[in-house]
Amino acid sequence: MKIRTSLFLLFTLWVSPMNLFAQPGVDTLVYLPASTVYGSQTISLSGTEKSLYTGTDIVLVDGTVSEAFKQIPSLVTDIEGGVTYRGSNRSGMLLNGVPYGLLEEYNGDFLIQLPARFFERISVASFSPIEWLPDGDAGVVDMHSVFLRPQDSPLSFTIAGGWKERYNAGFILNQHSGRFHVIAKYNCRKELRERSFRKITTTPQYTAEQNNNASARPDIHLADLQVGYDLSHRDKLVLYGLYYHMDYDRYGKINNKRSAPDGNTLMHMFRHRNNVQQQKAAAVEARWLHQFNTPGEYLEMIFNYNNFGYDEENRYQNESVSNGNIIQEDNLFIDHTKHNYYGSVMFNKLFAGNWHWKSGYTTRFKEEEYSAAGTIKQNDAWVETPKNTNNYSFRRQNHMLFTSLEKEWDHWKIEPGVQLEYQHREMDGVKKDQFRVYPRIQLGYMPSAPHSVTFHYLQRSYRPAGAWLNHFIDPSDDTHKTRGNSGLKDEQIHSLELSYKYSISGFQVSPALYYRNRSNRIMEVAYEEGNDIIWQKENAGNSKSIGAELAVFWKPVHFFDGYLAGNLYRDEIDGRIAGYDATKSLVCGDIKTSFRFYLTPDTELQLDGFYISGQLTPQGRIKSHYTVNAGLSHYFINRKLCARLSIQNIFDTLEEATIIDTDNLQMRQERNRDPRMLWLSLSYDL
Repeated sequence: MKIRTSLFLLFTLWVSPMNLFAQPGVDTLVYLPASTVYGSQTISLSGTEKSLYTGTDIVLVDGTVSEAFKQIPSLVTDIEGGVTYRGSNRSGMLLNGVPYGLLEEYNGDFLIQLPARFFERISVASFSPIEWLPDGDAGVVDMHSVFLRPQDSPLSFTIAGGWKERYNAGFILNQHSGRFHVIAKYNCRKELRERSFRKITTTPQYTAEQNNNASARPDIHLADLQVGYDLSHRDKLVLYGLYYHMDYDRYGKINNKRSAPDGNTLMHMFRHRNNVQQQKAAAVEARWLHQFNTPGEYLEMIFNYNNFGYDEENRYQNESVSNGNIIQEDNLFIDHTKHNYYGSVMFNKLFAGNWHWKSGYTTRFKEEEYSAAGTIKQNDAWVETPKNTNNYSFRRQNHMLFTSLEKEWDHWKIEPGVQLEYQHREMDGVKKDQFRVYPRIQLGYMPSAPHSVTFHYLQRSYRPAGAWLNHFIDPSDDTHKTRGNSGLKDEQIHSLELSYKYSISGFQVSPALYYRNRSNRIMEVAYEEGNDIIWQKENAGNSKSIGAELAVFWKPVHFFDGYLAGNLYRDEIDGRIAGYDATKSLVCGDIKTSFRFYLTPDTELQLDGFYISGQLTPQGRIKSHYTVNAGLSHYFINRKLCARLSIQNIFDTLEEATIIDTDNLQMRQERNRDPRMLWLSLSYDL
């Protein structure tokens, strides 16, 4: 469908009276009071949702979003920014409840650079709101922009510096005048990042070793603007805009050596890689909330457009180890653009007898264009390399009707619902249509005020990205060459959870049991092809995960509070695509903790850390690792000025080791980055 036709359809559905359905969306409006916990606990435990308030975390306030994720129960990230929740690396990811193109294939680049302080709250929910598209196989991670009130500081500044040429600076403007409410934010971040990489691969024909010590200089600028206007006491309008720009310069020298089984050297060379990346993203959004005369009845409309551009230049030189001569020069240029259109209309109504009904329509249009051009130098002339030259066009539309009915009585609450979704997909002219029904139900029991029990069941999907459907080998990173799979199917997920919460002043505990069944599970599998190892996306059959989670917050005395979270699960993978028996399984888990000491009314000390056990892959496992961090803050001038000192990864223990052990392929890969990070920051509130 052409874009003009798509926009016309979206607009028609958006304004049509037959589609004005909604749910409560009050706290999505920026200028309304937010239920924050400033000055108290950093972690909020509220049923099926766990939240981290970045502004209250001393260690993370100058860190990145990727580092902040590691403090949220059952949420972990790797050194490339990959996110795993309860053993799944296919969670949905949103910004203010909206899907963005920059949060897809390249989200690791975004998350490991993005300052955590840019967001007020980061949450993960295992039972997502019914108006959200059912994307992601284990839950949804949502990053919430800053919500400020008239009584908050009108202007805040922050500057920070750290080891390895790290700099961070930003401001937040908070203005309320009559009916207008304006919040503007800007943050820039520059760093020097160093990485180490070592991989040994053994097959019956050879043993190959790669060593790569690389350095990178990312430069990020991120800004957003929220303008709210009270049309009336019942109508609120919010306009939102976001801009993101990252320049990324990286140099790596890969030491490649290949030996025969008898130990004789078959090949030994250095491969130099000069890599320049540029990422850009922009978004515009409008939200309108209308509250009717009847209590509990409102209408909300959302429209969001966001784009994303990725440009990459790779210039390679192969150097002979024996004489230092350049024996080959080649290039690879990548250009990837995305356009996303998102709309939602929701209606919420409260009937007599505590019946609560919500219904509506959500849609998303996605357009992608990708091109890769490879060249090689021959006889002092650059010629095209067909195997490295590729392009594709990808389109996807999702249209979803949803409805749910909630009933409360005595100590009980029940909420059944259903999502009806039609999806249209085009990949290089090949079309695919499908219709799916996603049932869900949530049941709550609250015998008394401190206690609550919740059970839920829901279905979800995980849809392959366009790049994952492109059967093209991406050779840009010699240490990890990847290929898509045009035959990939959507993952289908069924999940169950039983959770309990006990909450009194100074103490919260929230245990949960969960089960997840996945069909067509998408995983990455390594194949030997000629002299290369190619990682390809595959549907790894069906698999099951069952686990238990526990999160505790405790404040026994006024000068101390602590937080502890643990997650233990049995992960199962159908390993037949990698040459194993029908299934392979491993008991995995993670544990994280944070302790805060209020040394004086103006001085706080925080210690935190986490441990991640070994993780399962189709052909092996990822070894366990841990880290410990610390932070100290002190306030001056009636708490207007704050100085913070933090150090992350104190013992340099974040190295990740991946092991593959099959009959014809053994591999050990070790990755590490930035052994320690030290930050000193100053923040001032007018």
